Amino acid sequence: MNLKQVIDALDASPLYAPSGWEELECSNIFASDLISDILVSEGDEQLLLTSLTSPQVVRTASLVGANAIILVHRRQTPPGMEAAARQQELPLFRSTVTKFEACVRLGKLLEVS
Repeated sequence: MNLKQVIDALDASPLYAPSGWEELECSNIFASDLISDILVSEGDEQLLLTSLTSPQVVRTASLVGANAIILVHRRQTPPGMEAAARQQELPLFRSTVTKFEACVRLGKLLEVS
């Protein structure tokens, strides 16, 4: 599935969306609130779901090769996080749904795909 389908399913809004973000593929979805877990995640075309709101999350996601980050749980983001996403050219979105609900919705989306 592509990132546009994911964003639509989660009713997410962009915090930073570089051109061409809609076509990025997301074949692996990883949900975590621990930097240590994110560091050991594997998979190409990975999408990170998290409620962590620090610039370190963006740098860590970039380090493991994630295609995009979606913040869940209505979290507000510090200005440094959006700046880090822009610097890494990593799409960053925010959704008001919980992480659990996001996983359920994306699971259903994967069944249809």
